[in-house]
Amino acid sequence: MKLIKDKEFLRNIAQHIDLLNTVGGGISETYVEVKKYRKGAVIQVKAAGVIPEAFKVLLHNNQLSIMSVLQNQEKSGVGVPLFAQTFVLPPEVDVTGIEAVHQESALQIRLPYHDAANNPKEIEIKTL
Repeated sequence: MKLIKDKEFLRNIAQHIDLLNTVGGGISETYVEVKKYRKGAVIQVKAAGVIPEAFKVLLHNNQLSIMSVLQNQEKSGVGVPLFAQTFVLPPEVDVTGIEAVHQESALQIRLPYHDAANNPKEIEIKTL
């Protein structure tokens, strides 16, 4: 049996095998749960083994996109998406107050409601 002596080749192969293992199920599946409360909503994303830096949360217009990417440690520009989901936010969400917190292998995106959403206002009907 011939041994491969090119260490760079072995390192690249090992990294690709690790990457394929991850894509093929090496990391547990991401679990997403949306909970609604009186003052707002919380999107909780649980992904065991995913570091906080792998998550990205983007807000564009009324769409909130959550994703996680496994980065190649050798080549910073190469990554494999592990999870991506987009949520259309309802008008009662105060987009200026959205915050994301990573705690105990779970990402929480807190979506506060506008004060007007909690306190309905009656509109006077005028007669012309």
